[in-house]
Amino acid sequence: MHLTSHEQNILGLIARGRSDRAIAEELEISLSTARKHRENLLAKFEVSKSTQLVVRYFADYGVPLKKCSRG
Repeated sequence: MHLTSHEQNILGLIARGRSDRAIAEELEISLSTARKHRENLLAKFEVSKSTQLVVRYFADYGVPLKKCSRG
């Protein structure tokens, strides 16, 4: 499964325990957009919780997440 750079940024923030509100503020996007990104990643990995999402990513890929950058 391929993750876009933007999805990797979002996943990196999720892995660091950021809330949807914190993600929205950091990336300068709306709260609803941040929520939708999280929902899309959960669906893409076929899991129901953010912790499962992060564990699954590392288990499947073992690749470090990129440090989030704005933009």
